[in-house]
Amino acid sequence: MKKTTSALTFLLLFFSISYSQPCTIPDSFFADDTIVVCQGSTFQLNAPVFPGATYTWSTAEITNPVTVRFNGKYWLDITDGVCSKSDTVVILFNSFLLSPIVSDLKLCKGQPPLPIEVEGQNLHWYTGPIGGIANTGAPSLSTTDTGRATYWFSQTIRGCESPRIPVEVKVIDKPKFDLGEAFIIPCGAAGITLQLVPDGESQYTWSDGTHGVSMLAPGRGSYSVYAENMCGNHRDTVVAVECEDRCVQFPTAFTPNSDGKNDKYQAACFCPVPEYKMVIYNRNGEIVFQTNDPLAGWDGFHKGREQPVGAYIFYSEYFDFILKQSFRRKGSFVLMR
Repeated sequence: MKKTTSALTFLLLFFSISYSQPCTIPDSFFADDTIVVCQGSTFQLNAPVFPGATYTWSTAEITNPVTVRFNGKYWLDITDGVCSKSDTVVILFNSFLLSPIVSDLKLCKGQPPLPIEVEGQNLHWYTGPIGGIANTGAPSLSTTDTGRATYWFSQTIRGCESPRIPVEVKVIDKPKFDLGEAFIIPCGAAGITLQLVPDGESQYTWSDGTHGVSMLAPGRGSYSVYAENMCGNHRDTVVAVECEDRCVQFPTAFTPNSDGKNDKYQAACFCPVPEYKMVIYNRNGEIVFQTNDPLAGWDGFHKGREQPVGAYIFYSEYFDFILKQSFRRKGSFVLMR
């Protein structure tokens, strides 16, 4: 009877000691409920190590750690002979990581460059869409000349780098163009179309109020175009004449009475005159005025004396800039007071 009592006492003592030991397995095995993993990789899922404990995963594996290759919910049971605990974690392979938010940038030649605006986390930039060295900070931009360059930006979230997205940096200049030399509208033509080569950045306004890169010049006159973009503006003018027109025209009369109107007899020039000569004769054939300057004119005096009213003769030689040939003109005009 004593032996039986002793054995029972030992078993009760054993179970009392066993169940009185504290459970050392924590309630949670994983630091986060959800773990994001970069797409295209594998992940080693680790649990705390307890000597002598057994591990049973939802994948039926009994090792620690286990390799995870797919999205899903994973759970683990840990038993160490004293207690048993279970915890769950979601593994998400991030295939939807967005690229940073970017905007293309335009800069003006010769002006201080503005920074590239990029919104994102842990940004890197590259000089190409794949490969290359990851750079931090901002690219060094130059506006010394026109041109364009492309930079590729990515962001890294929870250790995963996003696809790269391009940013184009374009350096432009203020409008520059030349309408060219004066031109002739052919006889019988409805006009001549004036046209520019657009720079893709400027807005164009012609002297007739139209917009675009061309306009019709229907007849003789002066035509201009004004262009403007973010870097500045430019204007140019061109003269059109008709087929029967001459670059130099001679009036038929003048009135040297000091009233500020037609006080000198001089040619009217509608274009550049690189070569010019004019001689004026009185009715006796005497030279009363001569010049090689198309802007110079006769004031009605000769040798300090006022010349009488009446008819006078002019003779001129000049090079017509538009027609690209030399002309000789002779005619008469009237001095009136």
